Order: sequence, then structure tokens, then C-alpha cells
Amino acid sequence: MAKQRTRTRRRQRGRRASTPSTPMDQFKAKQVVAAEAKRQTMKKRKAKSNAKATQQDGQSSALLVQAARRARRERWAQIAEETRQVVLGDGKYVEERRAPSVPSAVAQSSQGQVFSSVTHIHHDISASILLSRQGTVFYPHYSPDLAEWKKYLPAMPHPPATIRFISNSTLTAARQLAAARGQPYAQSTDIGVLSFASPKRSGGGYLHGGDEQEETIARLSTLVASLDAPVAKDFYKEHRNFRSSDGSGLHDHSMVYSPSVVVFRRDADDTTFTDHAPIFDLPGGNDDLGGEFISPYVINVLSAVPVNAAAVRAKHDIEPGKENLFEDGIRSVMKERMARALRAFELTGNKILVLGAFGCGTCENKVEMVAEIWAELLVCGETVNDVRYEARFKNSFEQIVFAVPRKMSDSFQKAFSNRELIERVNGAMSPVPNA
Repeated sequence: MAKQRTRTRRRQRGRRASTPSTPMDQFKAKQVVAAEAKRQTMKKRKAKSNAKATQQDGQSSALLVQAARRARRERWAQIAEETRQVVLGDGKYVEERRAPSVPSAVAQSSQGQVFSSVTHIHHDISASILLSRQGTVFYPHYSPDLAEWKKYLPAMPHPPATIRFISNSTLTAARQLAAARGQPYAQSTDIGVLSFASPKRSGGGYLHGGDEQEETIARLSTLVASLDAPVAKDFYKEHRNFRSSDGSGLHDHSMVYSPSVVVFRRDADDTTFTDHAPIFDLPGGNDDLGGEFISPYVINVLSAVPVNAAAVRAKHDIEPGKENLFEDGIRSVMKERMARALRAFELTGNKILVLGAFGCGTCENKVEMVAEIWAELLVCGETVNDVRYEARFKNSFEQIVFAVPRKMSDSFQKAFSNRELIERVNGAMSPVPNA
């Protein structure tokens, strides 16, 4: 009982000690509470202000990104229009090449800058433009030359082609190949390039600053001269007919072969000739947009339209569990399209090819699927029902370069290698059918 009374007295003393006993103590206590409330209010205001500032910074950054993107498209559209004028005009242009700098006192200005002379090199590619238009070939959807690709074997088989993967653009890869072969400007070549074509119009939206793969080729070369030729008009007509009949994005297999297309402008990532660096006169500092005139080289371009997988998926209501049916359908059509493209290159005598992630951009085909199909057609073949089939185009070409954008390159190369490995394992256990 005594202990309980002691504890009670202690609690009472504690309450009296925590309660202000005088008016001054009560005033000070209120000041402490008010100061704490004010501090919390200021803290909330500061946090809100910081959040607003962060939001404004994000909006400003987004606006800057949009402005930069708009400026790039405007500059690309300007370059495309200049290209069109050369191609549809007299076929003449002037390359400006800067001579090596001379770091002497005479060559320096008062600001300490080193000047170097500029050599103007005049080029006339009008004859090549005419030959390209005249040599344009249209392969319709029902072309037996391409449709029966499985039946034919190369007349003069080559050893299996060497395969390379690079993260550069299509035209940069092509220019490196042309330089490695020591080919001066000529009327013909055996370097073939696959263009991921638009089914609607020649060059896609290149005149509006588009930067898809075909649009880049059109902006920097004479490709549209061939695609605007009378024989190529059936290509777009046939695609319109198929699109109006199915509307699903499973475009038809028609193709256009454009020989001796002249590339005469530099792509943005092209540093092939570092000793003769191009002149940069573009605003934007380090934002290299390419487009400078260069010494011409020729390529053969095959324009083929990839399956628009995004349109196929959007058109159909795909029930759960049936996704593979649609994906298998897309894959089947894509493999047929890609095989016909290789057959067209084979027929036209191309020995070196620049290929890529066909239709993996806006058409949204899967990078892994496209890489696997290329591997099956060019290297490892496939096993069907425990029967091993060799790659149809294994001995058709000397060299294959896959130019794949950096964001897709790792996935593409990994899928290609994995497909090879799987077929090596399958091939060890499966017989090869008689021809």
C-alpha cells in the first residue's frame, strides 16, 4: 500500500512539473508550440515549391527535347529536298573537302584559330541516275523467279559466307564495304542492300524529315530516281490492292530492284575517311545530322516491305492462349518475304549483302524472330519433324554484314547465335533428306 501511494505522488509531481505553473511559463510554452507549427508549415511550403520547380524543370527539358527533335527533322527535310533537286535535276553537285591544317604562324588568325583550304570537287552522276532508272526491275507478288526459291541452287556455289555484325547504319556499312574493296566510282557493283520499304510512296516520308531506314537511304542517295521509274509504279499499286483487300498489315511479296544507286551524301555515323573529314556547317554543336556531300559510290538496293506486325495485332482480337497462332503466322510470312529477298539478290549477281533487323522498327516485328530467320536461311538451316534441312542460301554469297541499330544489336546477335547453336545440336541427331 505504501509503495502504491509513493508511485501516485510521483505521477502527480510529474504532471505538475510538465504543466506551466506561472503565466510566464504558459506563454513560453505557447511560443514553443507556435514555433514548431510555423516550422512544419514552412517545411511543407518548401517541399511543395521544390516539387513545382522539379515539375517545371521536367517540362522545360521535354520542351527542349521536342525543339531539338523538330530542328533535326527540319534539317533532314532540307537535305532531302536538296537531294531531290540533284536527282531530278542535272545530277551535278560539289563536294567540299577540307585540306589538312597547317599550324603555322602565317595560317593563324589573331584569335589563334588555324585555317585550312577547302577543295571543291565537282561530280556529275547524271549517267548513273539514268542507268539506274532504266535498269529497275519489278518483281510482282506472283513472280515464279522468287516464289520458287526452294527449288533452285546457286549455279556457282561459294564457300559459306562470312558473317559480321556492326552497330552502324546501313549506308555506313555499305560505304565501308565499298572502300575495303577498293572500288572507285563505277557504273556497277556487287554490293546489295536491303531497304525496308514503305508500301505507300517512294522514300516513305523522307521529304518530311523522316529518319527510318528507307528514308535515310532516300535522303542520301539517288534511290527515288529508280522508285519513281514507270516500272516501279506497279509496286505501289500492288501494295494498295493488297492493303485494301486484307488491311491487316500482311503486305504482299512484291519487290523492286534498283541497280547502281549512287550514294553521294554522308550518313550521321559515317567516319569512313577520317583523314578527309567533312565540313560541318550545321547548327547544334555535337548533334551530327550527316548530309554533307561525299565522293560517290554505288550500291544495288532491293526494296521490300516487311510485315506490319503492329497492324496485324491491332486488327485481330487475339484470345488468351492463341497468341502463338498469330505470331507463327507473322513469322511464316516474314520468312517467305526474306527468302524471296535473298533469291532476288542471288538472281542479280550480288555477292556482298548489307541486311539488318528487317521490320523491327515501327512495324514492331520481334528482333529475335528476324535474327533467327536470317540464321536459318543463311547459316544453319532448320529441323522439321526430325528431318534436317540445310540453309538454302548458305553458299550463295561471299559476305553478309548485319547493320543493326545499337539498341537492338545485342539482342539480334544473341538470337542469331542461339539459333545456330540449337541447329548444331539438332543436326547431330537428325538425318539430312536427299535432294
